[in-house]
Amino acid sequence: MADEGDDFGEFNMDDWEDDDENEEEEEKTEEDKKEQQEVPNQGFVQLSAGGAGVCASLIAEKERLVDSCSSFLPKLSKGQCEILLRGFKWSMADLMLECKSKTNAQISEEYGLSIPGEAPPPGKVTCMSYVALNQPDRKANEKMRKSKVFKIVKSKMAEGESDQAIIRYLQGKRYGVRDILKAIQLAKSSVVQDENLKSSSKCDRCKGVFNASGGGLLACGHFRCADHFQQYLDNQVKDGVACLVSKCNKLVCTKAHVHSWKEGCFCEEKIPREMFERFLSQELKSKYQEFCLKSFTDNSKNAGVTKCPNVTCSRWWKKVNDNKGNGCITNTTIVCDCSTKFCGLCGLREHDPLPCKNALDWQKRGSEDTQTRIWRELNTATCPNPQCGVTIERYVTNEDHCLHMICSQCKFHWCWACRKRFKVGGADADHENYYKCRYLQEGSVGEEVKKRERVLRESQMYKFYKERMKDCDEGVQQLQLLTTQLKETIAIEGKEEEFQFLIDGIDELITATLRKKILNPVAFYSAHDGKKKLFEFQLKYMNEHYEKLLAMLTTQPTKQKIDVNKIKLDQQAMLRQAMQTKDQALIQQILNRAREQIAKAKAVMRPLSYYKEREEDIVKATRSVSEFFFKLFQKVRDGDLVTILGSPDPKNNSWFCSNCQRSNTFGESVCECAWTAVKK
Repeated sequence: MADEGDDFGEFNMDDWEDDDENEEEEEKTEEDKKEQQEVPNQGFVQLSAGGAGVCASLIAEKERLVDSCSSFLPKLSKGQCEILLRGFKWSMADLMLECKSKTNAQISEEYGLSIPGEAPPPGKVTCMSYVALNQPDRKANEKMRKSKVFKIVKSKMAEGESDQAIIRYLQGKRYGVRDILKAIQLAKSSVVQDENLKSSSKCDRCKGVFNASGGGLLACGHFRCADHFQQYLDNQVKDGVACLVSKCNKLVCTKAHVHSWKEGCFCEEKIPREMFERFLSQELKSKYQEFCLKSFTDNSKNAGVTKCPNVTCSRWWKKVNDNKGNGCITNTTIVCDCSTKFCGLCGLREHDPLPCKNALDWQKRGSEDTQTRIWRELNTATCPNPQCGVTIERYVTNEDHCLHMICSQCKFHWCWACRKRFKVGGADADHENYYKCRYLQEGSVGEEVKKRERVLRESQMYKFYKERMKDCDEGVQQLQLLTTQLKETIAIEGKEEEFQFLIDGIDELITATLRKKILNPVAFYSAHDGKKKLFEFQLKYMNEHYEKLLAMLTTQPTKQKIDVNKIKLDQQAMLRQAMQTKDQALIQQILNRAREQIAKAKAVMRPLSYYKEREEDIVKATRSVSEFFFKLFQKVRDGDLVTILGSPDPKNNSWFCSNCQRSNTFGESVCECAWTAVKK
């Protein structure tokens, strides 16, 4: 943000507006200006609404992607293409980029999808399940699993015993070393081929030999008869969504040992959906389709399909090309039929002009896991004594910022700020007092301390802008309450058409408040460069346009703003006292009381005669707010006003008050000018 004392020079907002208007008048007609307005749902179409219709539309979208992949990789079957797309989370662009430079052999090796051979399948093939069920080592393994020594080994492993301890224990029980080692190896092995299948009478009669049409022949060349394939796939679907990555499971290892998946003893060819459709039991096919559809919907954003984030809405939207057919979308905001606004690319609530990656990062910063990690980073540290290393938690109140720490384990004296030895006074003193650290001020600290300072700064920035977003939410609620009051009063008077300008003004004010909310994350990620000052002044004039319309629609906005600031300052003072007692009930009571007081101090409806007398001014102010926000957002999108970074700029260490042009640290949520107004 701008530093205190910066010379901003003369800046006239009217000149900026006039210049833009003159350029538009020279280049565009009035008809072109109307087309420039932001159009929601541009480049998106809604899929069929309703349960069955939505499922059918989603399945059709999934099949369209599979067909596209099949055209790109014609040697793969559609089922194999679906497996490949699932591995790329249904992103056709990523798949094409990855597979464009790969040969068929590389695809087969990396993704477990063999390219079917050109030669016709042999006339007679052997069922691999029949071979597995009748192999000698399988019968020996089943016998070992039923033995007492194997059960003892399993129980000891469950208790956490080591192999050597188990061997010593069983030798004491007079068991042979060979049986003990075989039981341990068998207990550690993974799933063995077809061990949960049963014998098939048809397969037994044929000794496992069939025509190729009597079962399923995978691209890897391994064959299962129809009965065993049905048993195998049924078991896979019953195990859950993991059936989507079912593998051939043919034993390909020739070594004499207990075979395991970890050692690559089994064929890893993935089973395509054609086999499921052909051999899966009829009662399980619907369950398999549910798993396939869930895999698609979980990654639907990569496939260009997005669900409305409203939990009560079941509508889906699909990304399409624009009228020019180039796939370019200038406005990604979707306004659903349920009135929910969200981004059609990432599925989050409306965040334009903030890029999707920043919106996702902002949401992640507010998650419970991230806040817990930040708390640990700021309130815990490892004792710097190399012979200790115990983790220490520091509890700090607003009145106590002593940096002197004493490890409870080794009694080592160290500084919380710089993580170095702490001593005050004497010839070997390394700190001037208990509250300041010269090493931190000079910057001569380690990477751990620098990381903590960065986390602290970003945490304060996030809390500051998050509080402003909450203020915007409260403002929207009050304006919605005002809208309800006005509509009821106008309906009683029977003058709906006469006062439509008033409802339009409040609706525009609600839209402006939501846009002010979005500008807070934009400021959070903005770069501290030459555009920063211009952006701050645009925010200042934005507030002037906003406050002007708000003053026309509500009573005494200046006094209300002072009252709200006073309530917030009183709330902070009471919270500081309550935090010392750690009384959660008292803290919540203070927050609720402050919320109620703020609600009472907010917008109040004026008489209808007042609005009627100022109809022309209200219409003009409404149009001014609409045009200003449109221009402001367009310049933010184009990068003319602000440079949006992927993470907060380390140079941003203060926020700029547009009222008094003063810089404040992010630890100060209220500017000094607000204190002065309250005291007056």
